[in-house]
Amino acid sequence: MNILNKMKQGMLDSTKAIKEISSDVTELTRLKINLSKDLSKIDGLYYDLGKTMYTSFEKNPEMPLDEDVSLALMEIKTTLERIAEVEIKIESLKGIIKCEQCGYEVDEHAKYCSNCGNKLKILTLEQITIEDLPSEEINEDESIIEQQEVIYEEKKPE
Repeated sequence: MNILNKMKQGMLDSTKAIKEISSDVTELTRLKINLSKDLSKIDGLYYDLGKTMYTSFEKNPEMPLDEDVSLALMEIKTTLERIAEVEIKIESLKGIIKCEQCGYEVDEHAKYCSNCGNKLKILTLEQITIEDLPSEEINEDESIIEQQEVIYEEKKPE
């Protein structure tokens, strides 16, 4: 019987060890999940902070800033301008224009917006003024203005 008691005790000890290991693994997994959630939350907060900072910078470009912050904000501005350029090129290649009133994408030959019914303006190159360009696409850099004029020229009615 002594052998059976030893086997029984060995099984009990093994079960306790497995239970402790399982508990530790469960706790470790729970901690890792909570850490991951907190890191994601921090990333979201950084994003919101950066977006708030950039919005403040857009409203007041002369606000005093640390040089690194100022450089980062200028890089964001440049990147957003590049994104706007690419979006215009994509729209041109797809043969679409955006409604000035609702922003809905319509065929470049349409006379009215199929979403809101707004009459669409088709501008020739000679008719384009800075006021006609969407405000987020206006840039002091002449190369961007020239690219926008080329795109509008391609949409000129025949």
